[in-house]
Amino acid sequence: MSTQTLTCPQLKIQPATLEDMPVVASMIRSSADWYAEFVAEDDLAEHYVDRGWQLRNFRRREFYLGYDDSEQAVGTLSLQYFGDYAYIGYLYLDVAQMGNGYGRALLNFAREQAREQGCKGLCLLAHPKADWAVRAYTRYGFSRYSQDALDILDWNESALKPYYEAGFDLYLYDFS
Repeated sequence: MSTQTLTCPQLKIQPATLEDMPVVASMIRSSADWYAEFVAEDDLAEHYVDRGWQLRNFRRREFYLGYDDSEQAVGTLSLQYFGDYAYIGYLYLDVAQMGNGYGRALLNFAREQAREQGCKGLCLLAHPKADWAVRAYTRYGFSRYSQDALDILDWNESALKPYYEAGFDLYLYDFS
């Protein structure tokens, strides 16, 4: 995990500590109700995250927090590296902070982290009914790779199998 702090015009991004995970979880939960209408019931625990989720995921992902000019945490990002791609597992903003460019700043940070790791691109999973997320990702330059569960589960030597949620599509952002 990079220990650098990246300062964007609007956002200071730092690695999250285990003590920061309640803040990360709060941001993820802040929009969980938006997903409840279309995410499979078995997968809702990945949106209504609890302390057990915090401990498990802190060990297996790099988490970052973005802070605004007033030092308020406004967004979070998680990264994992699978072969040539960095996987964005969680990119969430506090719902009160949407529309301020913080999501783009977090994506720029993810892109730079992935480049430092020698990756050729970014990947993520997004539900097609999460239109706010899909719009943001496609505006940034992500393209839908597949909506077929078998394709997604087989992609990149099945790297995303432990993270796949039913109904989600795979999006890629290639650096080339």
